[in-house]
Amino acid sequence: MYFPQFLMGMAATLLVILGWTFASTGSIWAALGWTVLAAVVLQAGYFVAVLWLVHGEARVTDEAKSSDGASPAKLPGPFERDGIIQAVISLLFPKLLP
Repeated sequence: MYFPQFLMGMAATLLVILGWTFASTGSIWAALGWTVLAAVVLQAGYFVAVLWLVHGEARVTDEAKSSDGASPAKLPGPFERDGIIQAVISLLFPKLLP
C-alpha cells in the first residue's frame, strides 16, 4: 500500500473513531484520547507491516542468490524483440540475421 493511500485511510479511520467515541462518551477529551491511541496502534501496525514486507523481499533475494543451478535468462537481441523490425531486416538483408 502506498503511503498517501495509507494516510488518507488512516485519517478517515481516525475521524470515524473520533466521532464514534464522542457520540458514545459525550466527552471530547475521551474521544481525543481514544483517537490518539488508535493513531499510535495504526502507525505501529503500518510500521510492522512494512518491516515484514522488506524482510520477506530480502529473504527472496538471498534465496535467489544462493541457488547454484540458476542460469541467466537468455534475452533476445535488439532485432529479435519486435517482429516487424525483424521481418523488414530479414527481407532487406537476408544474410544478416540467422
